[in-house]
Amino acid sequence: MSVISQQYKQKSNCLGIRLETPQESRNSLLTKEDEQKTKENDAMLVEALNGLTFEERQEQQEIVHGVDEMTADESTFIESTLKDLDNILLRTKHGTLYETAESLNPEYVGARAFRIMFLRGNRYDAKASAKQMLTFFEWKEQLFGREKLVKDITMDDLDEDDRACMRAGYVQIPGKDRSNRTILLHLPGLRSFKTLMNELRSRYYIWMTILKSEECQLRGAVVLVYAVGCLKDQKEGVGYMENARLFLALPLHQAAIHVFTDNSAEYIMGNGIIRMFSSKIRARFRIHYGSHMECQYLLPSYGISPKLLPLKTITLQVNMHQHHRWCESCLLNDTSDCPDLGTSQTTMTKYNDDDVLYVAGKKSNNAGNERLRVLVADLSQKYDTGTTEKKRTIVEGMIGEIHKTGGRFLKQNPGSDSDWIEIPVDEARLKITQMFRNHRRRVGALIQGGCLIAGEPLPNDVVFGKTHRSRGSDLMHYLIKARSDEYNSLDRGMKVQVVDAVLERIKGEGGRFLQTAPEHGGWLEVTTEMARIRVSKYFRNNRRKAKKNG
Repeated sequence: MSVISQQYKQKSNCLGIRLETPQESRNSLLTKEDEQKTKENDAMLVEALNGLTFEERQEQQEIVHGVDEMTADESTFIESTLKDLDNILLRTKHGTLYETAESLNPEYVGARAFRIMFLRGNRYDAKASAKQMLTFFEWKEQLFGREKLVKDITMDDLDEDDRACMRAGYVQIPGKDRSNRTILLHLPGLRSFKTLMNELRSRYYIWMTILKSEECQLRGAVVLVYAVGCLKDQKEGVGYMENARLFLALPLHQAAIHVFTDNSAEYIMGNGIIRMFSSKIRARFRIHYGSHMECQYLLPSYGISPKLLPLKTITLQVNMHQHHRWCESCLLNDTSDCPDLGTSQTTMTKYNDDDVLYVAGKKSNNAGNERLRVLVADLSQKYDTGTTEKKRTIVEGMIGEIHKTGGRFLKQNPGSDSDWIEIPVDEARLKITQMFRNHRRRVGALIQGGCLIAGEPLPNDVVFGKTHRSRGSDLMHYLIKARSDEYNSLDRGMKVQVVDAVLERIKGEGGRFLQTAPEHGGWLEVTTEMARIRVSKYFRNNRRKAKKNG
């Protein structure tokens, strides 16, 4: 059994799932030669991992499991790194197509953004970036000819067969993982091309399109090859090595590479491709062997929502509508010169429960919207009293919380009732800031609607705060604990009824809901709506504590 298979068999056993390895599968036809190759590849992976320090191994594990890498502060070193890159290119460019391209259009080749893109893809390794730039122009000339060597490739540069290959859907951009990294989904069962050059040109276009996003350059992409069930490669691996070589010639940082399969041929193919990658990439390469349902269970542990796969659960039929819309948006953005295609402007027809939808009506109560409202309510006090930098940190953290579960910030595409567009991070940040302002005004109005009381709180009163204890407060916490399971199982409308029942019980005992009013030197009886907000927050806190302790 391969080391990778052993690792994920152990992982799946923890989840109560068992993934078969090819050797255990009834359909496995591994020869002794195949088994020997698998063992050799396992040894290569072990060597790659053993070459890392403990801290480096931990870091690679976190990256593979969807924990975002710490993005470097470029401003502290980018100028010196660019100079290093220029010096290396000056020594190595003679007689290369890079030198030809530089003579044809020095502005294109020497553009700061173009060079930084290669540095980001190689994590600011100037030597590796220079080597990749030389290879990049060799591939570009081979695919598109010398006349297109020093221009950005657009949809107009693809012929009819190239476009047909792209629309077939072997490579799709379904969304992002929990760390907001673009997912490059490969469905081998949809491979279709007239010639291998058609496939390579379409791959080049897709990969370079997502690199127009600065966020994708910084965070990298997660490559997901899903060869399960009927989604097996009908081309029997033709051109896999050429695809891999082209992929390595482009400045796209591979944050992680996952191959999911349930058949021996794809498993062996995946093991063979490992040899082409550097030791750094091998440390982030994983092969998973199991059925569609087993693989679906594994995806979330790597920060990928199964809902992002455009597949029907039983039949594994592929819904191509979103991919075709993405292809159409590529054409539109090529003509409008959009700078950020493939991330913030990706058009999609489906949203998931974790998405935040900026739309009026019932859809504004999507689970992602509810979660964001809860975060605003919970963090409002820290936000209102924080510095400008602290407020920004809070908002960034909230965006990260939504992304961790596969959520996105979406708005409806103008002129369409069914299509959605993912908004840029800056726009999401502004909208959350506005939510905090609205919450502060609403809470302020509720407090103003309360009334001052004379004297001290009575025993059955509930005083909101961490230090005050009373019979009324004890009763409230008892009721919250007793009804927590019921509250957590209900939707938003029914949860309000549970909260109101707690309020009525307190009032039935003659209790009131109070908070300190230091500016008036006394106590303030809050409105019912404000009491409802506070009790709802206690329910949420109780749920978090239960999860932490459980």
